[in-house]
Amino acid sequence: MSEELERRLEQSQETSKVFKLLQCIRGPRLRRSFFAGRTVEGRVYIPNRMEKYADNVVLAAHVLYSIIFYASPLYFVYYCVRYGVPSVSGIISFLQTVAFIPFSFSMAFIVRGVGRFRNEMYCEFLKSLNASRNLRTSIGPPEARSTGVGNYDFEMYAHPLTFSHKQSSVKPRRILSHRRKGIIERILSLPISVLRFAAAHFVARRLVYPGSLAFYNLAVADGLSMRRAMYRKKHNAFRARLEAVDGNSIDCMFIDRRGSPDAHAAGNKLVICCEGNAAFYELGMMDMPISAGYSVLGWNHPGFGDSSGLPFPAQEFNAMDVVVRYAVTGLGFTFKDIIIFAWSIGGYTASCAAMSYPEIGAVIIDGSFDELYPLVKTRIPKFLLTFSQGMVKEFLDLNIAEQLCRYSGPIRIIRRTMDEMMSVDQNLQTNRSNYLLIEILRNRYPLLVNDSTLPTLRNWLKAETEGERMALCLSCGCNTQLCTSRVESYMSTRPTFPWRLGEEMSTSEKTQLLLFLAGRYMWNYDATHCQPLQADFFKIPSNGNLQ
Repeated sequence: MSEELERRLEQSQETSKVFKLLQCIRGPRLRRSFFAGRTVEGRVYIPNRMEKYADNVVLAAHVLYSIIFYASPLYFVYYCVRYGVPSVSGIISFLQTVAFIPFSFSMAFIVRGVGRFRNEMYCEFLKSLNASRNLRTSIGPPEARSTGVGNYDFEMYAHPLTFSHKQSSVKPRRILSHRRKGIIERILSLPISVLRFAAAHFVARRLVYPGSLAFYNLAVADGLSMRRAMYRKKHNAFRARLEAVDGNSIDCMFIDRRGSPDAHAAGNKLVICCEGNAAFYELGMMDMPISAGYSVLGWNHPGFGDSSGLPFPAQEFNAMDVVVRYAVTGLGFTFKDIIIFAWSIGGYTASCAAMSYPEIGAVIIDGSFDELYPLVKTRIPKFLLTFSQGMVKEFLDLNIAEQLCRYSGPIRIIRRTMDEMMSVDQNLQTNRSNYLLIEILRNRYPLLVNDSTLPTLRNWLKAETEGERMALCLSCGCNTQLCTSRVESYMSTRPTFPWRLGEEMSTSEKTQLLLFLAGRYMWNYDATHCQPLQADFFKIPSNGNLQ
């Protein structure tokens, strides 16, 4: 009897080892661990030689596969033009040549798994990860602490789910809508649509969102891990994995300042940061609202860092949607206590949130634009203009102005006067923030923005110094106190936009009010596109933008 028990015990142990080895093969990359007494950066995970060299092969095979996959259409066209359509034997020969990639990839995975199996720290990490998965519930800070999984920094795809869109009863008021083509129109436009699809996915997306490139993410991975460690130790930050409607996993980090003695009442407000096209929450805008005492929620675009998916408009919308739902349902903030803070192309996701949840407290947009195509057409050959316009409209329609016009809350636009990305030749008159401001003012105050007042507003926008702008306002007879009282008086009777402000006013009075409002909606920052924003410019706009 005892021999039978010993045999079964041995079989069980062998099965357990095989299962553990499989987990090591399929497991995520471990970057660092945090335990009591460690430094701010925690302890960096050091793989043994077997795991290290195998992981380098995995990374190299991944990069090589990406290059072959995305370059193959161009090479195929070049080959056909120069040598004609390849034969079947030629295609088979080419496949045999590149067949070593999946073979090397598979063998490296196995060797890497064996290396992890022999690493004590990785095995301890797997225990904590399995314990968190066995809870079969969403993993918040208490669960992360109890299972120990919160003591590790690792690839987010393997992290137990923190929050799903299914857990929230909050629904967006508006969703993305696109004009549907008829069947005949679809058939006729199919060839050009295929070309636009290829251009958008193979070329344009990488130019518009370079932060989604695989090699770029690999290059900054260690730096991102170090910054997460800093936020964790310094601000007790909690990292979360959110599940969007489209199934993408969104990597985010929350810093809770509610009740913090140094934050005062600001900690009860949440600032959601929307980063630029090559930025991550770890290396982006979070420090500014943190230093001001606010609670902060940072997140990465789809395809950035450890967020899955690709940063196309629909996936960006869904990512922003689940972040807002998490803030309200998962973290317990009210809409009026949420501020959206966006930089550059992050203005698009900010406009998605503002359009979908108009109860949001305020929106601050720094160095952004009204729509994408005017920026695209200044950077491409003229013969591609028509094709690019159709491609942008169909696959990369970042219509920030149109969506912000569906939001009635306080808005602050920060225009960078030396912005080389949002203007042509750093010409302030061509800065796309100008057009964003005009569209918002036209939507909210339709009687003030007309052919008679627009020239003066454009003169104000092209003025290069604050002194020139003030001189223009004075020459128009602008009285700040009188304009403030008029706006406050109208706001008390008509809280939502659009307003009929300007009825029975002369052109001169309309111009004065328009310049006054322009100065309240837009602040000018003498800086280039990537210069860090000064703390003085991070001010929450008040209702009516009268601050």
